[in-house]
Amino acid sequence: MKVFIGYVSLSGNTEKMAVNIKNRMLAVGCDVYMERLDTVEVEALKEFDLSFIGLYTWNQGGLPYEANEFYEELDQANFHGVKVALFGAGDLSQPKPCGAINILSNKMKQCGFAVYDRVLKIDQGAPAHDRVRQCEDFADRALSWGSKRKKWRYLVWNRMQNNHKYRKTAYLLRRVMDDYPIK
Repeated sequence: MKVFIGYVSLSGNTEKMAVNIKNRMLAVGCDVYMERLDTVEVEALKEFDLSFIGLYTWNQGGLPYEANEFYEELDQANFHGVKVALFGAGDLSQPKPCGAINILSNKMKQCGFAVYDRVLKIDQGAPAHDRVRQCEDFADRALSWGSKRKKWRYLVWNRMQNNHKYRKTAYLLRRVMDDYPIK
């Protein structure tokens, strides 16, 4: 599975979360690409099976300035079905804890993204071992959510190959797929 992790970090807490998620995805065998969000073209998210986006929250619940260009580019294309999971670090005692994540989540839903319904919000003062565990649990659950459709497709493909009624159809489908690879 091809996974993208984009993040914006000011104090380093969100970056540490991104690294923990990256390590977990590598441990389960995913191809992982990680980059700062302010250098990412939004169209690139279409190339990945699952994307993780992490933000810190600026001021009283605002979007960080490094993510403004990314946020504005969301309106320029159709992202129907592109799967995204959101995470961030912040002060959870504030009135709008990790408010930037909520802003980005609403915008992504409007643009057609399939946004994972669980958002990882970690208090910046939490112990390191708790943060690592929470990031790993979140990554596992998001990966399970993001790969559901592929598992179904794989199951159908195996049934077609192993059932004598569909063997010819599976053979022809494989030849067509080999001649016209999906890019």
